[in-house]
Amino acid sequence: MKKWGKDVEVIYGAMPGISSKHWIGMTIHLKNRTITLFQCGLLTENKNIDIPQVEELAVLIPALVLKNVGEESTIKYLVPFKVEKSEGIPITNFRFNCGLFVVKMLESHSLKIEDMSKINEDNAQILRRSLSCEIFNQFLDENFGK
Repeated sequence: MKKWGKDVEVIYGAMPGISSKHWIGMTIHLKNRTITLFQCGLLTENKNIDIPQVEELAVLIPALVLKNVGEESTIKYLVPFKVEKSEGIPITNFRFNCGLFVVKMLESHSLKIEDMSKINEDNAQILRRSLSCEIFNQFLDENFGK
């Protein structure tokens, strides 16, 4: 079994923004104790509206790390993670592209692709088709989930 903070350094996830009604992507960096947000909400919307929701997660994560690391509790493990926003990420003009943009931004980040300029409104339909095919093909793979 892999240990958080030793074998696993970054956790990727997404959560629905309760206030903004947009998907929020995040990378949780276990070693430097930060949560980086990937929000692609509409240009006219306040990107800080869901920060309190994420800050609650920043308090919960240290307890989860402590449970998975299995070490005795120290002050370091009880301090909430720092929350920061990713800069220079794609922004959508359409609500229905937000989830797609978040998935592709997290995928790019995990593959260490810094240039996310191809994640845009012009390519949204192509990205959507490509992602649909990837998901479909995973379910056809006999080894998927094993």
